[in-house]
Amino acid sequence: MERVAIVGAQWGDEGKGKVVNYFSKGYEWIVRFSGGANAGHTIYYNNKKYVNHLLPSIIPNSNSKAFLGAGMVIDIEQLIKELEILETDFPGVSSKIYIDLEAFMVLPYHKEEDGILEELRKNPIGTTRKGIGPAYTDKVSREGFKIYHLFDEDLLKERLEEIIYLKKKIFGKRFKFKPKDIFSFLMNQKRKLEKLNVNFTSAIDMANVFRNTSVLFEGAQGVLLDLDFGTYPFVTSGATMAHGVSSVGFSTFELDEVLGVLKAYTTRVGEGPFPTEELKEIGEVIRKKGNEFGATTGRPRRVGWLDLPALRYAKLRSGLTKFIITKADVLNGLDEIKVCVAYNVNRDVKEIPTSSYDFFVGKPIYETLKGWPDTNHINFLKYMSFIEEKTGIEISHISYGPKTEEMCSKNDLIMKI
Repeated sequence: MERVAIVGAQWGDEGKGKVVNYFSKGYEWIVRFSGGANAGHTIYYNNKKYVNHLLPSIIPNSNSKAFLGAGMVIDIEQLIKELEILETDFPGVSSKIYIDLEAFMVLPYHKEEDGILEELRKNPIGTTRKGIGPAYTDKVSREGFKIYHLFDEDLLKERLEEIIYLKKKIFGKRFKFKPKDIFSFLMNQKRKLEKLNVNFTSAIDMANVFRNTSVLFEGAQGVLLDLDFGTYPFVTSGATMAHGVSSVGFSTFELDEVLGVLKAYTTRVGEGPFPTEELKEIGEVIRKKGNEFGATTGRPRRVGWLDLPALRYAKLRSGLTKFIITKADVLNGLDEIKVCVAYNVNRDVKEIPTSSYDFFVGKPIYETLKGWPDTNHINFLKYMSFIEEKTGIEISHISYGPKTEEMCSKNDLIMKI
């Protein structure tokens, strides 16, 4: 059975939600393996917009089921909101959602900590203040809570007393949460999940199921935001690359394909290096045409030209086998399109960054290509061929609009031209 991972090939916001939604009809399981509510995957179904921050991008009335893996940090309150929205239009859809008991929870005080820490920093890192960093910090420092803690009330109470005692010592009067209030909150959320008929299981219980059916793994954000290999410290707190499937009990060697989603240009939300950022008027033109505002934060995204060294880096780091290009229609009508083909790193020309440090110091070296009036034009086909030649990866599909169905294979496009 086919197992495919879809990850962002840039700094996130490439349109993975739509891409996963498009392919999901061919898979029995859609598995989200990392991240939390700081990621927003926008999909359109029956002309209605849905923004999922935690739910995998399944087609709600299909036979596909969704699994939230142990690599995630789950804000249960946000998850319930998303389920209730879907239940309004697709009654019973929650019964197709499975949550790994090993997944960690984002608690209300994590969001408070997120804001406090950001305000205390001399140079803020641009967190979404969704509590993701503090939740992952608690996970690593062994002060976190897993989903299974919801089903042992005595253990939950005991841990809440210990951990909140410690946090009050650290944060002092700023920390105003009480163990009994967090316990009541969690029990209330648990009852809501049970009423929605959400399933609780584990990757161990699902191991044989996943290996005897088709699975589409959905990544969050993009390779360049990976905790280990992204532009640290301006990264997220978890795994954004295909190796994150290990949290669901899989090896990358078990994957048939790793599809990297990229925009025809590049965007980034928040602080951090961005070698091809375009600060002139053309950047604002692309931002407005592409509606480049964060699905989670609403913040204007920084905009720049396509960065081939970054894509080559993503290819090697995450084992990308094919590309899917999105938002090429945003560049329609431009006379010229710039593409970064290499970096000048301290007078050394590099086609592939040696480490994430090169993103901080690299100066882009550009080539200029002819623009196109629309994506059915030969110049757009030449643009894709240029990307393929320079990265060594085939582009299999093109997304040319926000709707799920506004997508086609490259071969279909060639036939039109």
